[in-house]
Amino acid sequence: MRVVTGLYRGRRLKGPRGLELRPTGDRLKETLFDILAPVVADSVFIDAFAGTGAIGIEALSRGARQVVFIESAAQGLSLIRQNLQTCGITTAFRVLDRDVFQALRFLGREGFRSDLIYFDPPYHWTAYRDLLENVTAASLLSSRGRIVVEHHRRAAVPEAGRGYGLRRRVRQGDQCLSFYGAPEAEPAGFCGP
Repeated sequence: MRVVTGLYRGRRLKGPRGLELRPTGDRLKETLFDILAPVVADSVFIDAFAGTGAIGIEALSRGARQVVFIESAAQGLSLIRQNLQTCGITTAFRVLDRDVFQALRFLGREGFRSDLIYFDPPYHWTAYRDLLENVTAASLLSSRGRIVVEHHRRAAVPEAGRGYGLRRRVRQGDQCLSFYGAPEAEPAGFCGP
């Protein structure tokens, strides 16, 4: 596992032992950031279910202004901190050691706003609608903010709901990336057909 491009390009990141965490593969990560390229620089980015922190670190490498890592597993928290240290990253991030729903509510109470929110829950996860609705209920997205959900191709992810709508879905093998935005918002350049 490595940082694909940007300031920390080529840095090797530590991965998990065992099956508790499943990091996003380099190929899917590259696809994600190719799509997000027009908007990731100077963005405020949330990496939820952060695991190793690879997605958030990639965002920082590509010029994100700030990244919030949300992780509750002890192994993941340790890996995030080790990988930040490996890359020499000492600023522009926060690590929240909380359940994802607690973290989203906490950030909402702070008045925090994000441009990009990335969810990579476990593949057995079923509460996708709850995740998306918690983001909109907490008003966490900036006016042109987007949510990306990584999921198994057979997962029952919603097309739309209160405050969000699917803009694009990309599939690689059994993995998918679903891109969401506000239903009334004009699709951003990276979310075209």
